[in-house]
Amino acid sequence: MTIEYRRLQANVRPAIRAHLNALTDEDRFTRFGSHVTNKILDLYTDTINFNRDTVIGALYRGLLVGVVHVAVMQRGNYPSGDLGISVDALCQGKGIGRSLFDEALLHAKRRKLVSLHIQYLRRNGRMASLCRGMTTIFEQDGEETACTVNIADANPEEACRRDIIEGIEVFQTEVADARAHILFIHGVAGDGWQWRENFLPYFAWHGFSGSALSLRGHGGSESRENITLRGYEEDLHNVLQHLERKPTIVVGHSMGGFLAQRVIEGDSQIDKASLITSVPPWGLLPGTLEPVIENMGDALGIMIAMQAAQGKPAYVNPDNISADVQIIGGERDRIIPVDVVEATARSYETEPIMIKDAGHAMISSSKWREVADHVARHLASTK
Repeated sequence: MTIEYRRLQANVRPAIRAHLNALTDEDRFTRFGSHVTNKILDLYTDTINFNRDTVIGALYRGLLVGVVHVAVMQRGNYPSGDLGISVDALCQGKGIGRSLFDEALLHAKRRKLVSLHIQYLRRNGRMASLCRGMTTIFEQDGEETACTVNIADANPEEACRRDIIEGIEVFQTEVADARAHILFIHGVAGDGWQWRENFLPYFAWHGFSGSALSLRGHGGSESRENITLRGYEEDLHNVLQHLERKPTIVVGHSMGGFLAQRVIEGDSQIDKASLITSVPPWGLLPGTLEPVIENMGDALGIMIAMQAAQGKPAYVNPDNISADVQIIGGERDRIIPVDVVEATARSYETEPIMIKDAGHAMISSSKWREVADHVARHLASTK
């Protein structure tokens, strides 16, 4: 029986939903610790945050027969995760759960999680056996067992504070005698964790403090009924008013790049900006939505993109921007293609930087360091 293990993305939600709904009542009880209905399982599947979490599937001849979900979160000032595994009844006892567990550990180490937390019932012998022999802490409460697997010692260089400002989640790094403060803005269906994981520690090491927010309806921020670009601008200005240190540098990805342009327009206090696979100055127009919808791969992202574009028309006049603007694009980006990146660069009278073999989500991919290095060089340059 040949099993393929693969990290799953948001476009696989229907397959995850089908897998969970096919679990027996007993397997549902051992996986979630209670009797759960299909409606609850559907809600659980819809709320998986693929930007932040690690979801790995076990596939047999293309059919999803097992899933491990590591819900990534902040505990204290460091990243941690809650782990849960499910395997189809007919595929149990074949080592699939063990392989999923091992894959999750490898991904957790790569993503610099300090610990994994696993909650399971005492009668779940398979999960108990997975936790044995590791650096673990067990706590017993009646029929429930809480297991903490220690993966790595906390590294002060990876520390990051999580705040809630007016209902908005904000990750922040503090640096003594910082060279400047950077505001990071994510894109459609993203969240602040995309910057928290690598960019905030990277730039802290380079001497910059930083803040990365999750816009309303994203990450750990409160939801918003009417999702529009204007509403997101309000989120940004609310956060800016409460930040102890005002940013002089703004970095934005995708829709966050457009919001970055809105922030710096007419603001002489912003010295530098980096726009990464950014929506151009003319904004989200009906004609530009087709590639977004076609390649987004997630119903949530599509909904946000369409609703954001339905707000009052928004655009930016580059002539009103005094900041030194850097433009970065991906050669394989199908959402903000090369010609759009080049047109944006012309608007700012600069040359674009194109990342080879990079797609739209480059800040969350293996290309993140190459992107960060380009941004760092831009911040060190003089106009």
